[in-house]
Amino acid sequence: MTCSLPTDQQLSRQETWSTALRWVSSNKSLIRQIASPYIKFMVGDYEDLYQEAAIASVKALITSKKKESPERFIPFFRVIFKTSCIKLASGIQTVHCLEDYLLPCSEDPNEETSEPEEIEIEQALQAVSKRQREICRWLLHQSTPASTPDIAREFNISRRHACRVVSESIQKIEGTIR
Repeated sequence: MTCSLPTDQQLSRQETWSTALRWVSSNKSLIRQIASPYIKFMVGDYEDLYQEAAIASVKALITSKKKESPERFIPFFRVIFKTSCIKLASGIQTVHCLEDYLLPCSEDPNEETSEPEEIEIEQALQAVSKRQREICRWLLHQSTPASTPDIAREFNISRRHACRVVSESIQKIEGTIR
């Protein structure tokens, strides 16, 4: 069952946003149900999904107010949110479990692998754009593995965009090495 919304037509922007957030937090199962056919094709996690749902619920609140029919909020939300999910799903499919894929490793576990030379790295990075090179160099200079949110924060881009940049860079570099 879904949580109802206030019918006051004079909600301020802040009230609209907080109402949308409360509605999303109390209707997460409905949100997951609507997104379920698309979730495996989306870049992002449930936090991103709930943020998109909050935006869709604000749009649905505004639409239901304009049309003076607050009882139609949920149908408006379903259409807006489903459209949003389809747009998000048109990106790349994320890898949910690395064990599903065979990752390359040396045959001999005792074999030492040497770090690539700086020249080899620079040659491989020539396959990507200037911005992708900048991000790849930053990643290579980190002492610990960096997450997508770390990249997004460092370069002031969205987490989805950071994921796309890294994925595209890997594909381009991989294509030049083979």
